[in-house]
Formats: sequence, C-alpha cells, structure tokens
Amino acid sequence: MTTKAERTTAYIIETVAPIFNRQGYVGTSMSDLTEATGLTKGALYGNFENKDALALAAFEYNSTLLLHALEKQLSGPGTAMERLANLTEFYKNYDTFTRDMGGCPILNVGVDAQYNHRTLAAAARETARTIEGKIAVVLEDGIREGELRLPVPPLLFAKQLFTMILGAVTMATISNDRKYLHNTIAYLEILIKKELGK
Repeated sequence: MTTKAERTTAYIIETVAPIFNRQGYVGTSMSDLTEATGLTKGALYGNFENKDALALAAFEYNSTLLLHALEKQLSGPGTAMERLANLTEFYKNYDTFTRDMGGCPILNVGVDAQYNHRTLAAAARETARTIEGKIAVVLEDGIREGELRLPVPPLLFAKQLFTMILGAVTMATISNDRKYLHNTIAYLEILIKKELGK
C-alpha cells in the first residue's frame, strides 16, 4: 500500500507533466505548478529537491507512458510485419494519444531543452534511442524467422523509420494539421511492405 507522501508525489508528477511538456522547462514557472497542483511552493519542494528534479520526473512519467504503449504494440503476438503494422497504426493516432501529455514528449522536451537543460535533452535522446532499439528488435526477429528482407542493417532501418515518423509528428504539430501524420504513415505502410516484404 502506498503512503500519503508517495501518493502526493505521484499526484504532483501526473499534474505537472503536461504543463512542463507543453510550456517547456524555462516557460514553466513555479506559480504555474502551484496553481495546477493546489499546493504551496514549499510543499512541492518538500517532495522534489528543485525545479530540475521535478521537470525530469515529469518527463520520465510521460516517457514511460509512451514506451509502455509502444512496447504493447511491438512485443505482442504476431509476425514482425503485423507488429510493424501495429506501430504504424499507433502513430496514426499519436496526436490523440499524446494530447493529455501536452504533445509528444520527445519532440517537445528534446527541442525545448536542447540549449537550456542538458539533462532533459539527454533524457529525450535516450527515449528516442530506446524506441529505435525496440523497432530494430522487431526487424531482427523478422529476419531471423525468414519473414523479412532488409536492404540495410536493422538498427539503421529502424532509425530512418523513426526519423520519418517523428518528422511527421513535428510537421503535424507545427502546422496543426494531422494530415502530415496520416499521409506520412500511409506512405510508410507502403514502404514497409515494398522494402521489407518477401
């Protein structure tokens, strides 16, 4: 059973995660956080050493939600092609999935923190690398089972695939037009069948 302190910490993280993600580290003030949580500055600092620790916990919370959702798509039953289809289907509705988070945590935090918070920027890069690795494992499984043929090493293909997905997420975010996401994913589905199918 969780303690009151643990519940308070979890409440703070869940409440402030979308705020940090939407507004960025510099753009988020302590008054934004106290207003959202209904807690005093002292209460927040009683649970977190400083704003840095809170921002990192907020990113890790969103990152974990994303990684768990992707793991569900990529490690379930089915062939490698079916699991890749699960991945593209997930990203078709990625804007809906990330809405409550305040947008894509990798994109938002990765760009925002690049020049003002090295630890957050590194955490965003690590999350992106983890996703690329998960995709590469699916590709390796498909090659091992004789299901896929790959023109390049699995990790290289995974990196390019994720680059195209995140590029679509970026353009959909910037333009506020989800067609960038849908059209790119539709193209990727054709590309995957053409490039990888036997």
